[in-house]
Amino acid sequence: MQGRTDVAEALDTLKETYPDFDISVGLISLGLKSDQIKNALSAQKKAKHGKFEYFYLPQEDIKASYKALVDAEGGITEDKLNFESPFYKDEGDYGTAWIGTLSSKELIRLFTEHENRLFAGNVRLFLGDRKGGINEQIIKTAKENPGQFWALNNGITIVADSVSPSKNSKTLTLKRFSIVNGCQTTSCLVQAGTEKAKVLTRVIAAKAGLKNEIIRYNNSQNAVKIWAVRAADNVQEDLRAQFKQYGISYAPKQEGTKKKRGTASIELDKVAQYLAARDQNFLIQAVNNKAELFDEPYKKLFHPGIKSKEVYLAWLVGNLADDLKQQFLNAVKKSSPGDKNVGLLGIAGALWIVFCTYKLIDAFSNTDSSHITVEKMKDEQSINALKKYVETGLDMFYDLAIDSYDENEYGSFKSTLRSTKFRQKIDSKVNSKVIRLKSDKNTLPKLESTAKSIK
Repeated sequence: MQGRTDVAEALDTLKETYPDFDISVGLISLGLKSDQIKNALSAQKKAKHGKFEYFYLPQEDIKASYKALVDAEGGITEDKLNFESPFYKDEGDYGTAWIGTLSSKELIRLFTEHENRLFAGNVRLFLGDRKGGINEQIIKTAKENPGQFWALNNGITIVADSVSPSKNSKTLTLKRFSIVNGCQTTSCLVQAGTEKAKVLTRVIAAKAGLKNEIIRYNNSQNAVKIWAVRAADNVQEDLRAQFKQYGISYAPKQEGTKKKRGTASIELDKVAQYLAARDQNFLIQAVNNKAELFDEPYKKLFHPGIKSKEVYLAWLVGNLADDLKQQFLNAVKKSSPGDKNVGLLGIAGALWIVFCTYKLIDAFSNTDSSHITVEKMKDEQSINALKKYVETGLDMFYDLAIDSYDENEYGSFKSTLRSTKFRQKIDSKVNSKVIRLKSDKNTLPKLESTAKSIK
């Protein structure tokens, strides 16, 4: 922090006082983007100071994030809910809530008029009614035993910016609202077509900042993965809006039973693993339990001001690592079927390749370059250049892993890939290897130069 020793001292004091807290240091500016500040930030990040995270949010990014947030939380502008009987009102630290019973007829009306906008705040869309699935049972109950539906179903939760109750306590006027839990129930009732079922309903006018927490805790007891809940937060909505302009589906809410794969559709749980695998502090966590990445490490992986090109680069590297690893395994099994060392490239092998590849990328390329964009990374020329990094990363890891592996020390191949001690040994050897490779300036292409050459 050149010229601001007082700020640096204050931050050091803050870190000493709260050593267990993560501290982000950044500049939020209403001025237009400054290349000088951006370059200073890149240099600060490359210095890899372990104490703090650094970010920069200029006017353009603030406006884009705000627009994404407004679009994501838009929901329904205004409508009325007509309850079957007088509702009950409750107030607390969360805000104000109304609890009552809605008819399936009223929910079908809402969906008919607003379709999927009704679920703007939900973590996922309708998952389909495949045979044997829970939704098939919900539809069956609605059709065959509508009178029992209220008692057998958990009900739905609606969150609104503002709610105005009628004098008869049977009608609520809602503004900017959506169903945050109950998409499956509502969609099943639409599928069933019955108007005789009743549904327990909560409508919450939540205090500022509580919406994401309501979504998270309302879904924590259902079969919803934590990354699906995170997919509805502001950071992911911002990234989703950024990727949309490139025709890429980012962290899509599940709909139906088919799941898209490939570079045109980015899965949040997988890309979080790839982002984590870049850093030795999170590599083993990514290997052991990806769900943990969405807890404490989440705000470091998806740091303030994170851009789509950083995420997309990790997604491309991860996919290439996975594909090249599988090709390598197939070739080894064909040429040397008795080679047991391939176990070092097990299921977690791709993440270790990502780790080694990013060591190379950091050494040979400047990924903060303005020439590197998502659009250019989609180009075959960029893919081929990146592939050379991943191929080198694969060869590097496999050779070093064979050289470092000791069954008596680490146990099975699986436990080896989950070992912090093994990671420390590999990290040291990779760093030495990268230094030697860097002395040969023509070893790997500069990604920013490749991007610059693409028109």
